[in-house]
Amino acid sequence: MKIRFVTPPLVKQTGGIENAVEGLREALQRQGITVVQGGDPDDKEAIHHFHGLWDPSHSRLAMQLRKRNRPYVVSPHGMLDPWAFRHRRWKKMPYFWLFERHFLAGASSLFVTSSMELEHVARVIQHPRVEILPLGCRDIRGPDCAAARKALGWSSEDRVLLFLSRIDVKKGLHMLIQALARSGSAVEGWKLVIVGDGDPAYLAQLKATARAMAQSLPVLEWVGPVWGGERWPYIQGADLFCLPTHAENFGIAVLEAFYAGTPVMTTDQTPWRDYAQMDGVFITKPEVDSIASGILLAADKIGRQWTEADRTRLACWAHEHFAWENLQQMYAEAYERAVCP
Repeated sequence: MKIRFVTPPLVKQTGGIENAVEGLREALQRQGITVVQGGDPDDKEAIHHFHGLWDPSHSRLAMQLRKRNRPYVVSPHGMLDPWAFRHRRWKKMPYFWLFERHFLAGASSLFVTSSMELEHVARVIQHPRVEILPLGCRDIRGPDCAAARKALGWSSEDRVLLFLSRIDVKKGLHMLIQALARSGSAVEGWKLVIVGDGDPAYLAQLKATARAMAQSLPVLEWVGPVWGGERWPYIQGADLFCLPTHAENFGIAVLEAFYAGTPVMTTDQTPWRDYAQMDGVFITKPEVDSIASGILLAADKIGRQWTEADRTRLACWAHEHFAWENLQQMYAEAYERAVCP
């Protein structure tokens, strides 16, 4: 089997597409599948796999493939979720009806990452074959809380909420700060560590809001951008990973926290809503009051009974369900179904 990945330019890759694509590429190659970068409508052997939407070059290539009766699959990567679809809607709607719906309808299969993305896709197009195929993590670190805290200078008594993400309105940091201000004595002794960067004007606005609410807030530590391997001690050492996002197609950072055994609070606008009954998963609405309630529940439970054994159990669950070595066969079989429905 031969797969051709067709991806947007790096400058247009958002929401972890690059991480997802590279993880899938490595997993397929371990499976003995040839993966080639870039499209070629004259390649009779390959299945083309398009990653992402709204790229005119993808639509043009797909049209050539359809004319030659060559199979292709499409991963929307969250670009049909309601939040994304509303962004620049005035531009996207006419483009969708003129081009994108033909691009999607002509695919042998659509690959989505969760039941939530399946619902989002179904709202805009009815396709006969949509495969639910989760993503995995490329760079995995297991639980190592004590060493991580030592490296960061956090004591075992510190209680740390971690926000680690691109700082953008969509990610909901503004709601998290407001929710903490409403939590009062329940978060006394906790601190919020903020790792990431974003638009300077938006960051300045957030920091000004935090200063104005300082009397009601726990300590806020603005770390700035820390990526690559250096981000892992923050994830491993935190008591609670917080992603109060308005929308998230998958949320690789959430999965990374699970691998580290760190409990997570996120919203029902992520696929992790399906795991709300699991220990260590706290699901809220993307609203200040709901996030405040989630913080109270999580702070109480984690403060009383979250242990190293719980971290290990959560990490084992993540590996069992989302390790690339456990997902790669699912993808291989989905490609085969795309060729021979």
